[in-house]
Amino acid sequence: MTGLPCLDVDYCRRAFPPLENGWAYFENAGGSYVPRSVISRMTAFMNECQNQPDWPFESAQLAGERLETAQALMARTINAARDEIIIGPSTTLNVYVLAQALRPTFAAGDEIVVTNQDHEANSGAWRRLEEFGVVIREWRIDPQNGELDLADLQAMLTPRTRLVCFPHVSNVVGSINPVAEITARAHAVGARVCVDGVAYAAHAQIDVKALDVDFYLCSLYKLYGPHLALLYGKREAIAEARNQNHFFHDGNPPETLHPGGLNYEAVASLSGIVDYLDGVYAHHFTAPENDLFVRLGRVFQLFAAQEEACGGRLAAYLAGRSEIRLIGHMNGDRDSRMPTFSFVVAGQSSRAVAEALAQEKIAVGYGHFYGYRCVEALGLAPDDGVVRASLVHYNTLAEVERLIAALERIV
Repeated sequence: MTGLPCLDVDYCRRAFPPLENGWAYFENAGGSYVPRSVISRMTAFMNECQNQPDWPFESAQLAGERLETAQALMARTINAARDEIIIGPSTTLNVYVLAQALRPTFAAGDEIVVTNQDHEANSGAWRRLEEFGVVIREWRIDPQNGELDLADLQAMLTPRTRLVCFPHVSNVVGSINPVAEITARAHAVGARVCVDGVAYAAHAQIDVKALDVDFYLCSLYKLYGPHLALLYGKREAIAEARNQNHFFHDGNPPETLHPGGLNYEAVASLSGIVDYLDGVYAHHFTAPENDLFVRLGRVFQLFAAQEEACGGRLAAYLAGRSEIRLIGHMNGDRDSRMPTFSFVVAGQSSRAVAEALAQEKIAVGYGHFYGYRCVEALGLAPDDGVVRASLVHYNTLAEVERLIAALERIV
């Protein structure tokens, strides 16, 4: 990150209206705030062209153009082609549709590897295929720190392995899994991968081509957008999937994986994510750059430096208190984890800690966060689970100090 300017956090914060409410918001892993540019894009669509797109009249043409532009921008953001992505209502539903589409391609005795580190979205739909004769093999975390061991995966891979499903970053553990290495090992035995990038996408640029993944998932409402989700699939991987849409879409990927169509106004607003990120680029860099992917890469480098500074401070505090059990890596180093910190306080319920913080206008969540199996494997009761404090680039060191001071009083 040498030579990069420092992120102007005040500039970024001005783009997000809820940050003016006096709360310190640390539930970004559950859903980030959206900038004014996203709100404006949605409002403009509903004001100007809230109708079926692509008919030969003006507002329908405008609607079609805005929807296509938004989807093309989302594809470019992750270095995918436009015909390799689907925008759906949620990651959970995107995975369910994908699992049903791939089910006919599996034979009895074929193996799917899932983890107990995952959000249930990238686990439950695959596990249900067991009733059709698919063998489900679970790649399990270390019950002390929540980490996955590559040696354990290697021992599980066989010529019958067809798919390996795992998170880029666990929304509970926070640690970064080596996606490219795991993918290479899966490909070596002829298997494909399905990677959950939901807890990664807000923090760092995704390059699906460099990672060589077959399927990649992210929730756009955790990437400064509306409640939608993106599914990427390699062309050849999508082509193998069976049609889940109306019969007349058969043979027309990626629409085969997109039953029900688009939420028009929400999809159109996705262009506002790029408006915001491009605004951050223009505010910090004077040199022109025509390639959107390059511009966004530089912006995410600025975000990373800010997040590492704030996350490192919080990690040092959490790891340094004997009364607190921090899950995952004991530091905020960006080589090892993202700024999502799950922890428990000895002698106190996670709910009580979260409620006490809320009394001081500090927003965190508690529970299992749909990582039920992960929390259970850590030896914790899923319903109470963990306290989770999750940061993004618009969080400040002052907010982190405010959180630490409140935790000191609670502990």
